[in-house]
Amino acid sequence: MHLFNQNSTTFRHCTVINRNMEVIGRSTILLSIFQMGKLEDVEAEKKVWESDDAWELRRAFMLAHYDDYPKIQLQCLSQLFINVTLLGCEYSESLMQKIRTMGAGIAASKDRTKSGNYVKASVAKKRQAVKPSDLEGASDEAKCPKIEKSPEPANSEAFNERLEQLKSSLAQTPHHLTGEQMMKAATNACLMKWYVKKVNQKVEIHIDRFVVFRHTFSQYCVDVNDCAINALIESILSCDMAVNDDGDEIRFNGVPADECYAKSVERRLLKIKSGIAGGPQNLKGLSTQLESVNMSLIQNAKKLEGWSQQLDLVTADLLIGSRILSSTECTKPAMASIADEMSSQVCQLILGGTINVVNSIKSHSSLEFQV
Repeated sequence: MHLFNQNSTTFRHCTVINRNMEVIGRSTILLSIFQMGKLEDVEAEKKVWESDDAWELRRAFMLAHYDDYPKIQLQCLSQLFINVTLLGCEYSESLMQKIRTMGAGIAASKDRTKSGNYVKASVAKKRQAVKPSDLEGASDEAKCPKIEKSPEPANSEAFNERLEQLKSSLAQTPHHLTGEQMMKAATNACLMKWYVKKVNQKVEIHIDRFVVFRHTFSQYCVDVNDCAINALIESILSCDMAVNDDGDEIRFNGVPADECYAKSVERRLLKIKSGIAGGPQNLKGLSTQLESVNMSLIQNAKKLEGWSQQLDLVTADLLIGSRILSSTECTKPAMASIADEMSSQVCQLILGGTINVVNSIKSHSSLEFQV
């Protein structure tokens, strides 16, 4: 009797074990199916313009948090993660902390596997720009940033097709980013390299091995990098791009790299023509229109002999108006009225549609109107 009870107990234990194994097996199968579905859902999120490096990072982020957030929210968070990690964007402190917590370990893992393709935004922000004094006495080779050259294009036509891809990618880049962030995102998506070389007030921008922008700004221009990069972005989006016959420059509408900045400023002035026609033609109205095309209007007053002064209106390092003021005109109300009058004259010049902006050798501006 005792033996029978023992055998019955053993039988029941075996039955329970078998049932547990069946449950585990079914659970494993369901989990595998679920994992396959999750992977397929995430893979479907890849954008056609997204670079492989950026996608690998975003894919790892989405897989890590697939079960934690609704799909739409996860899409937004993954893009914010890319913006913070690759582009160095900044948001509210609470959101930045959330992104850092969610991305902990992901960027570091990709750093190790990609040998430095990814740089954390916190690290990138700590990097200091090279000062002109750092380059004094350095060799030409040392002054040029070390950059991995792209493979030689089979011909100019093949590379020009890549430039069209760059234009398309840049057009789809979020415009709330800074100019530098936009260029970085667009070139990464097209597997291109770009860098800015700055010595004193001279700026030269390269895309791969080609010079695309070159300009020497005046000593009064304080936002040299922003002016240069904004002009480059405007040129890429507005013009036809092609490598020149000598194979050393990328030119916009056939214009040499040395004239890229002047022609970008000229185009932007013409773009505000309709806005000027329908708005106030004074200092405030002109300033508002210029800001819409990333140009700021500045008043420079320079003291001359006696009580007289020279009043200059400058935008994007372009001298758009200058007048010598007598001692009676140097009061604040009089200068405000004169600035409105000068701005009105500039508005009329723009409305005429015949402006021509050229490089200048003046000390207080690097561009001027050619009469």
